[in-house]
Amino acid sequence: MPRAARRSATLTALVLLLLATLPAPATAAVPSAASAGRGPGAADGPSRSGELVTEDVVFEGGDRTMGGTVIAPAGGGTGLPAIVLVAGAGEGLPREVYRPQAEAFARAGIVTLIYDKRGPDDGYSMFEASIADLADDAIAGVHLLEERPEVDPDRVGVHGHSEGGWTVVEAADRSPAVDFVIAANSSALTPERTQVWMNRMQLRHAGVSEPLRTRLGETLTRHIVAADMFRLHGHDPRPALERLDRPFLGVAAALDWSTPPGETLRIYADALARGGDPRSTLRVIDGVGHSMEPSDDGYVEAEGDPAASFRDLSPEYVRTVTEWVHGLSGTAAAGRGDPPPEQEEESESLAPLAAYESSGVQIAAFAVLMAAFGGSLLVGAYSRLRDRPRLRPGRRTAAALGLVGLAVPPLTIGYLGMIMINAGTTPGPVVAGHPLPWLALQLATLGAAAGALTLVVRCHRARASLDTPAKVRLGALLAGTAVLLPWAAYWGLFTV
Repeated sequence: MPRAARRSATLTALVLLLLATLPAPATAAVPSAASAGRGPGAADGPSRSGELVTEDVVFEGGDRTMGGTVIAPAGGGTGLPAIVLVAGAGEGLPREVYRPQAEAFARAGIVTLIYDKRGPDDGYSMFEASIADLADDAIAGVHLLEERPEVDPDRVGVHGHSEGGWTVVEAADRSPAVDFVIAANSSALTPERTQVWMNRMQLRHAGVSEPLRTRLGETLTRHIVAADMFRLHGHDPRPALERLDRPFLGVAAALDWSTPPGETLRIYADALARGGDPRSTLRVIDGVGHSMEPSDDGYVEAEGDPAASFRDLSPEYVRTVTEWVHGLSGTAAAGRGDPPPEQEEESESLAPLAAYESSGVQIAAFAVLMAAFGGSLLVGAYSRLRDRPRLRPGRRTAAALGLVGLAVPPLTIGYLGMIMINAGTTPGPVVAGHPLPWLALQLATLGAAAGALTLVVRCHRARASLDTPAKVRLGALLAGTAVLLPWAAYWGLFTV
């Protein structure tokens, strides 16, 4: 075997070995409702802990029974304001994630409800959700708090964090029972546009080069949206915001890289200027990230465990929310509006798929790749079993090319899916602006192109000795390579 062919085969094997040994994307561990001792069936009596009273509750919301916890000041009394805390993104997110935030509000004299979020069994998953269902859950929480003796039924509002911001605006639009609305580190853009912006910002922080950020952070999302599999895609909160006639507090973290804070506050201000309540307020909290915890650059939180969020809340954030809520009880001053924080990049709308990008074309290309490269390996195995003449000039190159062609497409889509699921927070080590897993896929694709060219030259020279299986195998490899190269270029495997 010539030295060049041996080097090509060795490089290909090393690349595939590297890809095979990469760890799977970690899923953040959050305590389940059951492990936290707060199952939906629990409805224990109130328990006191210092300055707080905690009571587990069960209530009906829309199409499901929910478990929740009410946290209130221990001093008793009546006429207290109340808040339903609505969670951000996450399947079946347990109420305990938001307990630190609820306790901070309760210490400031606000009765607070936290509850377990919907999961896959309730119509909320990675690929589907209903904003109406989520809003109905929040409205059910409002009704629960209205009935409590310590609560002023005319001062019960909703507080949504991140994805929960879309939910609370929708809840107010659907029910007059919601007396005020708080959206913290939420987005006024559509979910898919918000997701792509977050992907780009996280990849930028990781050191990924500009051309690759678009390829890695946007292309697969566009396909998921086109297939109607992107959770809540197309939801636009602006119409409901423009109809909102109750007090609204929009709070943005200056260092939020999960939702675009500058654009969001500008949209909030424009919507409220069309006729919102005069007590509506827009505030910016400096020096904090997406979870309203102090941060030097806003990125540290994205690398942590969601279950640990909100344990070190910014005092300025807690004070902003609680003072605004208490201020609604009297003759409130006119709302205030902080200038929107600067964004390193503006978001962009997602372009619809062109004809050549359609799911039909992509599925067909993927099928051809699997059939061509998989078929070449099967023909090679058949020849060996029958002890027939094989593709002698370059049989190892042919085997390596078949393996690479069979592995690169699913690994490419799998890696892009990991980027989308983790919002670009874990791209892997970055070398010269390229994540190492992606660089390995790029090198494997270039090796496939070089191997195909080498195979053509060597087989042309020995064409007289090729039997029918060898010709079939060679044809399959060349057909697969002819599809692989433009396919790889589209997905960004040639982007530098």
